[in-house]
Amino acid sequence: MLTQKVFAAALEYHALEPEAFKSFGGSTNDLGSFLSQAFEFGLAIAAALSVIMIVWGGVEIMLSESLFSKEDGKKKINDAIWGLLLALVSYLILWTINPEILNFKL
Repeated sequence: MLTQKVFAAALEYHALEPEAFKSFGGSTNDLGSFLSQAFEFGLAIAAALSVIMIVWGGVEIMLSESLFSKEDGKKKINDAIWGLLLALVSYLILWTINPEILNFKL
């Protein structure tokens, strides 16, 4: 009985800033919903940063005159695409195993 109360108290999450993830919907009272919202937010950040790095690499390719600078730009684009694929594949693997995993209901 005591371990159930301790476990329930451990899963109760009180956000320091409760309004931080309100735009994603849901409540931020428990740890599971917070982790779910943080995971979705992380995927959105990964997508945005990969687009920024692809644009940065394209600008670097356009403005460089030496072959080595062009290779650096291509490497940035390649790394950004691989990073985005890694983030999306992690989501796809979790969704394929069981879509309820992504809800982080503890």
